[in-house]
Amino acid sequence: MFTKILIVAIAVYVIAAEEVGILHQESEFNQDGSYKYNFESEDGTKVSEVGSVKNVNNVDVHVAEGSYSYHGDDGKDVVVQYVADENGYRPQGDNIPASILKHLEVLATAKPPKEN
Repeated sequence: MFTKILIVAIAVYVIAAEEVGILHQESEFNQDGSYKYNFESEDGTKVSEVGSVKNVNNVDVHVAEGSYSYHGDDGKDVVVQYVADENGYRPQGDNIPASILKHLEVLATAKPPKEN
């Protein structure tokens, strides 16, 4: 589910932005649920992700690990690496405000809501 949302978000970003050429693109999607993709565009944006399905307590969980980078408005490169799995979405990067990271940490340790 998370992976589908991420792919849609990237696609919307690419469509909404001015047309930028793709310099390099690779993707592989396998029947077992594993995949990998990456691309680099003319404006310096780079995206890379690998994912798979993992069984946790008899439940199939989609897990992903990847990174993205782009040139910020200040001319500096923005780089984010992340893991998304049964423990939530965990980004790392110098540009991510500490308050956001703290909220993500709290959410990752929160108990899931009870089912009715």
